[in-house]
Amino acid sequence: MLRPLFTRRRFLQAVAALSAPVCAPAAAADAPSKSRATRVPTINVKDLGAFGNGKLPDLAQLRAAIRDAAEHPGGATILFPRGDYYLGAADETTLLSASNLQNIRFVGEQATLVCKSVNGTSNMLMFAGCRNISLEGLTFRDAGYNRNLPDLGAVAIRLTAEGRIGCENISIADCKFDSVHAAFTCRESEQKGSRNRGIRVTNVSVRHAVFGLNFQHDGDDVVARGLRCDDVKRSYFPYGVSRHDIELEAINNATGFTDVLIKCYHGDTTDIRVKLKSRAKRGGDAIVYLDHQNEARNKIIRNIALELDIDDVDCKLEAAIAFRALDQKYNEERITDRQWQNIRIDGDIRICDQTKLFDFRSASKTPGSLYIGPRLARNPRLPRSFPGFNAEVQRS
Repeated sequence: MLRPLFTRRRFLQAVAALSAPVCAPAAAADAPSKSRATRVPTINVKDLGAFGNGKLPDLAQLRAAIRDAAEHPGGATILFPRGDYYLGAADETTLLSASNLQNIRFVGEQATLVCKSVNGTSNMLMFAGCRNISLEGLTFRDAGYNRNLPDLGAVAIRLTAEGRIGCENISIADCKFDSVHAAFTCRESEQKGSRNRGIRVTNVSVRHAVFGLNFQHDGDDVVARGLRCDDVKRSYFPYGVSRHDIELEAINNATGFTDVLIKCYHGDTTDIRVKLKSRAKRGGDAIVYLDHQNEARNKIIRNIALELDIDDVDCKLEAAIAFRALDQKYNEERITDRQWQNIRIDGDIRICDQTKLFDFRSASKTPGSLYIGPRLARNPRLPRSFPGFNAEVQRS
C-alpha cells in the first residue's frame, strides 16, 4: 500500500499553517483597533497629483506614494480611487518597485493600473524583500500586449529577493489581470539562499495572458482559492518549488498549451496539490503535464496531488494527463533516469474518444508510485498499464 500524500489531519494542518500568516496583514487591516487606525495613515494617490484618467502620466505620483508608505514601517494604506492610472510605455523596464517595504496595503476602488508595452518584457509592479503586503481590488492591464509576439508584454506583479531577504506574507485578493504577459511571477534571485514564501491568492481573475501564476525556482508556501483563468496559455506553471495548494478554473484555452504544467529543471518540485476545473480546452498535447527538463541529475517531481474536473474538450486534444522527460537537446527520453514519486490523481474527466486519458511519453528506470483515486478508477478510458510506475487503483 502506498502511504497517503496527505492524511486529512495533515492536510488541514498544512493548509491552516499556510493560510494564517499570509492572511494576517489583510485581516488586521480590515478590522483595525481604534488606536491602530489612528497610527496607520492612508495615502491617497490623487492627493499626490495622480490623474487617473488613463491618458496623463501617473507614474511619478505612484512612485511617490510608495516612497511615502516606506516612511511608515508600522503600516500604511495606499489608496487608488476609481480611475485608470497610466504608468506609461514599458520598454524592458520595471515601472513601479518597492524594496524592503513592510505592512502596506495597496487598495483599489475600481482602479486600474495601465501600461503600454513597446519592447521586451517589463514589470508593472515589483516587490523585493517585502513583508506583510496586501493588494486588494486592483486591475492590471497592458495596452501594448500582443500574444503573437512572445517577448512583448508586462508581468503585472513580480516577487524577488533583496539580497538574502525574500518576500514573505504576500496577499493578492479581488484583483483582475487583463491582457498581460503574466499576472504573477516569482523568479529565482541571483543571490542564492533567499526564497519568497507565504503567498495567498484569493478571488483573482486572469484574462488573455501567457501565464496566470508562474513560479520559477522560487515561491514556496502558496495557497490559491478562486483563481479563474480565461484564454490563458498556461494558468499555473510551477517548478523548483514546494508546498503549494492551488484551486483554479481554466476556460477557453485554445492556444495549444497546457492549463497546468508542473515541471522540474534543476530543483526538486514537491508537495503540490492542484484542484483544477478545465472547460473548453481546444487542442494541444495535454491539459496537465508533469515534465522533466534534463538540467541537473537526481532531481525529482514528488508528492503531487491532482483533483481534476475536465469537460467540453475537443478531439484535437492529444491527452488529458501526460508525463515526459527531455534530454539536454530537448529530445524526449522514452526511458529516463528522471523520477516521479507519490503522484495521486482523481477526478471526473470527460474527453473525446480520440483523446488519451494518460500519455506516458517517458518511463522512469526507477518506478514511481502512482495512486488512482476511486472516481478516476471508474473512467472506462483508464489504461491497463502505467509505464514507469507501480500503480495502485482504488476501485471503491
